[in-house]
Amino acid sequence: MRDLLATALRNGTAGVNILLYGAPGTGKTEFCKVLAGELGAKLHAIGESDCSGEEPSRGERLAELGIAGRMLSSRRDTVLLLDEMEDLFGGTMSRLFRRERMSKVFANRLLETNPVPTLWTTNSIYACDPALLRRMTFSVEMRSPSDRMRKRIWRKLADRHQLSDQADTLMALAEIHDQPPAMVSDAMRVARYCGGGARTFAQVLGASVKLTNGGVEPIPQHCDEAGWDAALATTDTDLSLLEAKLGDADSAARVSFCLYGPAGTGKSAWARHLARRKGWPVIEKRASDLLSMWVGENEKAIARAFADARAERALLIFDEADSLLADRRNASRQWEVSLVNEMLTWMESHPLPFVCTTNLADNLDPATQRRFTFRIHFDCLLGDQLPLAWGTHFDAPVHPDIQLLDRLSVGDFANVARRMRALGQSDAATIFAELRREVEAKEGRPRPIGFGR
Repeated sequence: MRDLLATALRNGTAGVNILLYGAPGTGKTEFCKVLAGELGAKLHAIGESDCSGEEPSRGERLAELGIAGRMLSSRRDTVLLLDEMEDLFGGTMSRLFRRERMSKVFANRLLETNPVPTLWTTNSIYACDPALLRRMTFSVEMRSPSDRMRKRIWRKLADRHQLSDQADTLMALAEIHDQPPAMVSDAMRVARYCGGGARTFAQVLGASVKLTNGGVEPIPQHCDEAGWDAALATTDTDLSLLEAKLGDADSAARVSFCLYGPAGTGKSAWARHLARRKGWPVIEKRASDLLSMWVGENEKAIARAFADARAERALLIFDEADSLLADRRNASRQWEVSLVNEMLTWMESHPLPFVCTTNLADNLDPATQRRFTFRIHFDCLLGDQLPLAWGTHFDAPVHPDIQLLDRLSVGDFANVARRMRALGQSDAATIFAELRREVEAKEGRPRPIGFGR
């Protein structure tokens, strides 16, 4: 972008338009300011208000753009900025609710002959006419920062908003929040005004996230990688050897995993642990992140997930993948078939590692068999692992009958540990009774053969 603008300014090239698109708060406008500063050019924002300081109409914004082009065409140190491009060049649906009609010919010629290099921004290219998008000289998607960048950005924002004394707490929050920088900066500013520090920041950021998510609390990201314990894993594959043999994301390209087995056996936890050990960012998707009521949206969401993973060179994790890869022979609707087809196509061509986890491996489509480099079965804890799991989760002495229990997973121990903390109990007999309840609930009570009394 810098080279393109520098050449356009030096030669007076007409029709140079650069589009920055992405979610709100990802820094599109701020980036334009930095880019102009790199070039030593003046950045003029166009059409933000009318001559009276009021809200401009679409016609007034276009008129100001035309006037600026004529007045500044001879300058070699000026770049124009037009925010919210969709206001001017929205697609068909957005124009249905406007009184002003758009001349596509006029808009096309405006972009093709624009005498001053212009930076355009939009939150969504889907609202813009494809014919106009084609006339952009160059375009860049502005994304939320990856795991590798997020902490650096948060640390700089903490210095700016005088919260650097609570950097450790903020860095812990950065592990579980992936919000755009602008939202983080706003929350830090409020925390500074209130003098509340990291606690106030977390409260304000949480409220903003809920608001932008339609009033619904988003599912928190996992932050349990450090809690992975290989001694509590029961698998048919040597995970430690596999971790040691796998290289970085480039050398492990096109490696894929199907992790299957009972709930709570550590499938997702190991996938996140593997990513942390290898230094790979993680993008985790659930069925609720991908499935939509609208036709075609499921496929777009799947394609987007794989595209995001490629852009960030991240490990893509699909939790409960049986929702996305169900056996097509049992499908009763066409969209169920197309959903699986889309997943299989992307799994075949994705150039980076990815993981699918499921409790119901038998429900997967047969075509998934060759899409996975490794199929790893996670099972419940063995008898000699039960005392170790007890010691990891409880301070009470190990109950002498613990090895008599069968089909307990790490997740069962964690669940009982949370229950004990909630009840304020810690004696071994109560813990053992609760673990036994977990087993009975999982397997059901055995029924004797024959007639009962």
